Amino acid sequence: MRNNNFNCNRVDTGTLPRIGGSRRDAEIWKFKINDWFKREGITTDENKFSYIITAVEDNIVRILMEKEKEVNRPLTLDECVKLIKKKYWRENLKEDKLSQLKKIIITPNENVCDFNTRFLELYDQLDFNDKSYISVIDYENALRPRGRIYEMVAMADVDNLEDACRLAENFESIINKS
Repeated sequence: MRNNNFNCNRVDTGTLPRIGGSRRDAEIWKFKINDWFKREGITTDENKFSYIITAVEDNIVRILMEKEKEVNRPLTLDECVKLIKKKYWRENLKEDKLSQLKKIIITPNENVCDFNTRFLELYDQLDFNDKSYISVIDYENALRPRGRIYEMVAMADVDNLEDACRLAENFESIINKS
């Protein structure tokens, strides 16, 4: 495990490269922090890991500390970069899926049943907590190109996506029969 008995005051932590917020490129950060380690004369994985923990956001600290505990040794810079990339990739993927669901619309030749399958498959890929960011209103907005169906679903004031999907399919069936 980590031994924090090294002198943090002998190095310039003000120039320690940080990663997080809008700066999420792990490869660029790796290059910068590796250069910083060389300039400051930090050579052991144990000392490097202590500074890496200082340079990352709290949500990344947790991931790194859990992994350190699991492997029972300080992580190398490469191991940290791999975990950071994985974390940010997941966040970007989640944001992409949420964004897709917020922007998705039914295509001109797509029937409601096929659209519902596409919408719900994407929705089902979200984590349980992330599903709360998608509402019936998002689904209704996706139906706007189908004016009558959109209006009927919006006016029905349903509480969940499954009911809204079922209702839209029923309205499409009624419209197609008339």
